Amino acid sequence: MKQMLGYVHGNSVIHRLNPLTKLLWAVAACVACFVSSNHLFLLGVLVLTVVIAGVSGVLGRAAGVYKALFILGLFLMLFQLLFTPHGRVYFYILPGVPVTDMGLGFSSLLMLRMMAALSPLSLMLMLTPMNELLTAMTHSLKVPYRYAFAVVTALRFIPAFSQEMDQIMQAQRSRGHETDTRNPIKKIRVIIPMCVPLLISSVRKVETMAISLETRGFCTGPRSCRKKLGFTLFDLLAIILVMAVLSLSVIIG
Repeated sequence: MKQMLGYVHGNSVIHRLNPLTKLLWAVAACVACFVSSNHLFLLGVLVLTVVIAGVSGVLGRAAGVYKALFILGLFLMLFQLLFTPHGRVYFYILPGVPVTDMGLGFSSLLMLRMMAALSPLSLMLMLTPMNELLTAMTHSLKVPYRYAFAVVTALRFIPAFSQEMDQIMQAQRSRGHETDTRNPIKKIRVIIPMCVPLLISSVRKVETMAISLETRGFCTGPRSCRKKLGFTLFDLLAIILVMAVLSLSVIIG
């Protein structure tokens, strides 16, 4: 989990795209996945995200995210199967709990939709420096700096908390506690007590950041931008692709 969603340095075509283009892709892909109920379309969006990760050279890092989304999707799928008894029965996973064609179709749709909608967002975090995203939001979208800073800071805390959780688990292992278990029930029992030190550490970090912002005069005057972000031909091609995917989701339905 360490730095799973952190920025990965690179010089690929996707890295050099304008941050707004990558943000548009993440938002449009998420919207398209909720608009469409076609399994093949959702699978296509997921495959396209994997291809983008491969072209960008971050497939190794993204594989951990895909694995986590797949496991979460399986839990959602199994949970949904328990509450969809309608349709033709294929078999019984438990006495009195059937697996039907409607349940299997809807639960697999839910799993694919969740994976396809969250994958572009996680990939955007790996391919976009947060300071460039902040600059694009404030100067191009004219978002007030305090609100853009809050959004970017929340995104920046995701890999920070992930790294903090990894350090806590390593500390528990050094004390002889078993943290590597494949039993999901035991895994939950192990993780829940670790959330307390993570919460305390998070509050301390937020307090330290608030004091730092106050001492530096946060939002007390106009701000300038050192790096100018422009759009290139690749941005135009990427936007056309995004619009095509969004239009296809509406057409397929």
